[in-house]
Amino acid sequence: MTTPVIVIPRWRRSESVSFPLSTTQQKILGSFFLLHGLAHAAIGIWAAETGRWWMVASLWELAMVGFIAAGFGALGVTGLRDLWRAIAVVAAGASILLFLSSPRGVFLIGLGIDVTIMGLAVYSQSATVAIDTPLTVSRTIRRLAGVVFAWLILTYIAVVLAIRPWTIQWGTTAAERAMTLPGDRLVPVAHYRIDHGITINAPRTAVWPWLIQIGQDRGGFYSYSSLENAIGARVSNAERIVPEWQSRRVGELVRSVPPDWMGGRFGSDFGWKILELIPGQAIVLEGWGAFALLSIDDSTTRLLIRTRGPRLPSVGSVVLSPISLLAFEPAHLIMERQMLRGIKKRAEQSQDKTFFVEQQIP
Repeated sequence: MTTPVIVIPRWRRSESVSFPLSTTQQKILGSFFLLHGLAHAAIGIWAAETGRWWMVASLWELAMVGFIAAGFGALGVTGLRDLWRAIAVVAAGASILLFLSSPRGVFLIGLGIDVTIMGLAVYSQSATVAIDTPLTVSRTIRRLAGVVFAWLILTYIAVVLAIRPWTIQWGTTAAERAMTLPGDRLVPVAHYRIDHGITINAPRTAVWPWLIQIGQDRGGFYSYSSLENAIGARVSNAERIVPEWQSRRVGELVRSVPPDWMGGRFGSDFGWKILELIPGQAIVLEGWGAFALLSIDDSTTRLLIRTRGPRLPSVGSVVLSPISLLAFEPAHLIMERQMLRGIKKRAEQSQDKTFFVEQQIP
C-alpha cells in the first residue's frame, strides 16, 4: 500500500519558519531601508554611464524609490504600512539586477545587503500595531504632518529619477553628446556627466565676449543673481561687453564669490581654475566643465556646457551622491539653463564684433 502524500499548505510552512519583529526592530529596519535607498544614488549615477541607460533607469527607480517606500512603510506611514515587506522584496530584486548590470568589486557589499533584505522581508512578520489611546489634537497634527512629509519626499525622489535623462541632457543632441569637446581628455573615463546646450542666433564672434567675461568679479553668470546673492555672492550680471574683462589665461581663477565671502573663514579662492583656453572657441573650468562654441553657419552658434567626472564608487561617493542627485543637480539645471538663456539673449541683442576685430581673434 502506498502511503498518501501529506501536503502542507504553503502559508503554514511559511509561518513555521518566519519570525515576528518587535516594534523597535521594525523601526530600525525601516531606518536602514531609508539609508540603503539613499545609498543607491551612487550606484545609479555610476551605472547610468554603462550604455544601458533605460534598463538602468528603470531598475534604479524601482530600487531607490522602493527601498525608501519600504522604509517609510516599516516606520508606519499610512498607505505603505501594510505593504512594506512586498515593496522591499521588489526593491531588493531590482537592486540585485542593477548591481549585476554594473559589476564592481565594491558592489558585492550592496549585493549581500540586498539578499539579506529579501530574506528578512520574506521570512519576517510585521510588528503588531498596538491600539493607541485617543490621540490629542497636537499628536494627530504631528502624525499627519509626518505622513504628508514622507509622501512628498517619496514623490520628489521618484520625479527626480524619472526626469533625470532629460535634466542631464537638456538642450543637446545625441550627436553633440557623442562628439569630443575640449577638456574631455582631462577625464578620459567619466562615470558622471551632464550636457547642456542652446542655439544662439548670432555668430560665434558675438557670443564669445559674453562668455569670456563670466565671473563674480566680472560680468556675473547671467543667471538668477537674486538666488546667488541670497548666499552672499554679490553677483551683478553685466548688460554690456567690457574690454577689461576680455583677457583670461590658463591657471586664472573664475571667481564664484568675493574673497571675503563669509568673513573669509573658509578661504578666499572659491571658484573654478581655467584648465584650458581656446580663444573664440572654448574655455574649460576645473570642477565645472567645458564651455564650447560651435559655429553652425555665419549667423548661428551652438553653446555647449559639458561637465565630466570620474565618480568612481567609494564610501565618499555613497555619502555625497544623494546630495548631488537630489539637491545639486536640480539646482544646477535651473541656474545653468538660465545662464545659457542669458548669454543667448545678450549675444542676439548685441552681436558686437568690435572686440574681435581689434584683437584679431578668428
